Amino acid sequence: MQSKIVYVIGHKNPDTDSICSAIGYAHFKNLTDKRFLFTPARAGKTNEETRFVLDRFGVPAPNEVESLAATVSDLVMKRPVSVHIRDSVQALALLMREKNVRAVPVVDDAGRFSGIVGLKDIARHYMESVGFTDITGAPISLDIFIRTLEGRVISNSGKVQLLTGKIFIAAMQKGSILNRVGQGDIVIVGDQQDVQMDLIRAGCGVIIVSDGIPVGNEVIAAAEGRGTLLISSPHQAFATVQLMTMSEPVSSIMCSENPSVGLYTPISELREKILESEYRSAVVVDSDDRLIGFVTRTDLLTPVRKKAILVDHNEVSQAVDNIEEAEILEIIDHHRVGDISTVAPIYVYNDPIGSTCTVVAGMMFLHGVHIPPEIAGLLLSGILSDTLILTLSTTTDRDRTAAERLAEIAGVSIKDYGKELLRASISIQGKTAAELIAADFKEFLIDGRKFGISQMMVLDCKDIDLREEEFLAELERLRTANNYDLAALLVTNPLSAKQERVLLKGETWIVEKAFHVKVEDNTCILPEVLSRKKDFIPALGRALSMSRRGG
Repeated sequence: MQSKIVYVIGHKNPDTDSICSAIGYAHFKNLTDKRFLFTPARAGKTNEETRFVLDRFGVPAPNEVESLAATVSDLVMKRPVSVHIRDSVQALALLMREKNVRAVPVVDDAGRFSGIVGLKDIARHYMESVGFTDITGAPISLDIFIRTLEGRVISNSGKVQLLTGKIFIAAMQKGSILNRVGQGDIVIVGDQQDVQMDLIRAGCGVIIVSDGIPVGNEVIAAAEGRGTLLISSPHQAFATVQLMTMSEPVSSIMCSENPSVGLYTPISELREKILESEYRSAVVVDSDDRLIGFVTRTDLLTPVRKKAILVDHNEVSQAVDNIEEAEILEIIDHHRVGDISTVAPIYVYNDPIGSTCTVVAGMMFLHGVHIPPEIAGLLLSGILSDTLILTLSTTTDRDRTAAERLAEIAGVSIKDYGKELLRASISIQGKTAAELIAADFKEFLIDGRKFGISQMMVLDCKDIDLREEEFLAELERLRTANNYDLAALLVTNPLSAKQERVLLKGETWIVEKAFHVKVEDNTCILPEVLSRKKDFIPALGRALSMSRRGG
């Protein structure tokens, strides 16, 4: 199922347009494209305005995604083939032949990973079993031995459960064998009834009668009386010994160490662990070490990538971490064309209008899909937020038309709801300068220069005057920490005269050249309310271009 998920995600430090367009577009895609499960996501914490919007329309916030690097959970894993720690080596060999695998994880009674065993372990065990004569140090379960041998217990009055001791084949004269056998030892014998009786009297622990030879009543009675374990084997003596070696538990030959990973281990880390593994594999376990998967080199032959649709951005600097490792299926945006590239052709809808939510709403209207009131409310909120209640220079007639239709579906008034949204989005009390600047902060790469630009609305510019040094200090911190050529904070009062106050740190001459203003004490006033994407950033780009040409 994980391979069917497509994350619909906006930029870092998500604003209302980013979050709401992700939710809206995921809703639209789930109605029109049944190949995948489209899941809205966010690349950071929601701001106060967005939380108000989500609460207002009763929609939960999308899950936060820190990285789009592929993880173990993105692999298509089948139920792992495993063997129990007490299973016999013979059962293991048969299982590996049946499943055509070269290594198998070993689990305990609770399904927890205990070790790993491979073909080479079986081969080594078989080679080392040549001259197999003593199992004192590695007792064999009677039940497992009988299943492996396909034999039967004739007598077990002593209730023996484990076979232990030295192993003899009664291929020598009776006197010789009786002199060698001690208490509790195991003897494989043929149809010599007199030898069988003498072995019982000598205290032999286990007698295995080979070749399926019938056992006399006298021998059975003697075995019952002495507590001797009496077993009938359908195989010859040599084969019986070999099957006894194959009855040893898997735990006796397994390797207890092998790389283990969790579902959210990055594929890059998984690949390294597999290469380091002697078995060229890694086990997938849960938090309680229970086995949930088994990955080998062949599972990584096909590239594994998360799938994503980007909304409200198309620049690497603004995207969720490891975006370059993801498979981008679509880009839905309204900004300048950035630097994200893809391996294959994809669908890109980049429309120079006021809001990505307008783009999403337009698709829904075009396809005639059902728009629930809560989705309409979110899309309306994204439009009103990104266009400053339809007043910014980026606002188009399409934004206004979409807002009117969505307001009708959501059952709200644009004027009244706009005021609610404005009050929710403009509050700087109780927040640090770092929090306020980070709330709507974006990186831009222009003409070889790196900019960090934040935008903020206030209802009283005195609030900014009182904290100017605090904001400038934070801008300088960001500039130094991220090597920005310029860090800026655009401050707008939507209720006052249309102008923009800008706080700056770095190469302030770029702003002076772009807007023909004088920057004094790291601040200036611009004579109009600016759209960051349509007015401010393009003006900086033109200034840099003119400077490069000597203009």
